Amino acid sequence: MTTRREFLGSLAGAGAVSIAGQYAFAQGGMNILILGGTGFIGPHLVQYAMDRGHRITLFNRGRTNTHLFPDAEKLVGDRNDDLSALKGRQWDAVIDNSGYTPQQVRLSVDLLKNTTDQYLFTSTRAVYTDYTQAVMDEDAPIGPKNIPEAEWDGYGPNKVLAERIVQDGFGAKTLITRPPVIVGPGDRSDRFTYWVDRIDDGGNILVQGDPTDPIQFVDVRDLSEFYVRLIENSITGIFNTEGPGSALSTAGLVHGIKAVTSTPSAFTWVDWDFLIKEGETPQDSLPFWQPPRGRYLNYGRMVNTRAIENGMTFRPLAEIAKDTLDWHRARTSDEQDKLRVGMTRDREAELLWKWQDA
Repeated sequence: MTTRREFLGSLAGAGAVSIAGQYAFAQGGMNILILGGTGFIGPHLVQYAMDRGHRITLFNRGRTNTHLFPDAEKLVGDRNDDLSALKGRQWDAVIDNSGYTPQQVRLSVDLLKNTTDQYLFTSTRAVYTDYTQAVMDEDAPIGPKNIPEAEWDGYGPNKVLAERIVQDGFGAKTLITRPPVIVGPGDRSDRFTYWVDRIDDGGNILVQGDPTDPIQFVDVRDLSEFYVRLIENSITGIFNTEGPGSALSTAGLVHGIKAVTSTPSAFTWVDWDFLIKEGETPQDSLPFWQPPRGRYLNYGRMVNTRAIENGMTFRPLAEIAKDTLDWHRARTSDEQDKLRVGMTRDREAELLWKWQDA
């Protein structure tokens, strides 16, 4: 009797990976290993995959949301130095949402490259050298410019190195996604949540920059569903997973959020240079998008054609805003009052007063 792995090994050529995935799916679901699975992306991803009939194994430290998914297999370890629970096991695919350093990713890739048919690595839009290319697709330059590789450090550069490790280990079986800011219910970074919270509170709202500034983001559920569809069809390659499906301005964003609230509000647009001169930064008090100039010229204009052509879809802004607001209002009062990013109401009022007096 031919084992499944022997059957897949007998397949040859570029079409083999696709046939392999379709075979596994046809046999009653796939065996999928998720490294992590209990943070922000994980719960949405696991639920959707299980709803599709796939068998899920979670590997993590067993410290966060341990009550979730009692029907999933749970393996405890530490991807920094203890992957022993994964040894001697085989999966149809692995989804790696928690790899941040090349050292972490090398351990999992070296262990799984001969026992897993596909490796999906969640990278980031931050891998790109800058955002000045006329066409910001997956072929735009990545990695820091004019810095020796031995000196690379930080989130984006580490993800570049991690991508390379996955590609070296899995070759044609590699799947890499480069998402922008990920939003939706459960997002505790508060970058999008700040805006639904602030607009729902109403009043005169400070909005940075120009109403025509471009903006991109992706809902966690759209990203999770795309992941599962990619694996089901054994699609490989690199994908920018930016949403929405068509161009969106920051005016469209804030007015779209306003449409799902009932509190009277108005927007005052304040120039980037004025705000930066006042000590505000796009990373902290001005969350969610960058001024479209300099190295960030096309930061909000990343090309997502490849993802759309391979089945990625995007839910409406109104749905994302309402679901995020409902989730946020169900948080503890302390979590609602102490967002991780954004301005305090007092600071916002001070800046509006200064701007109107300038």
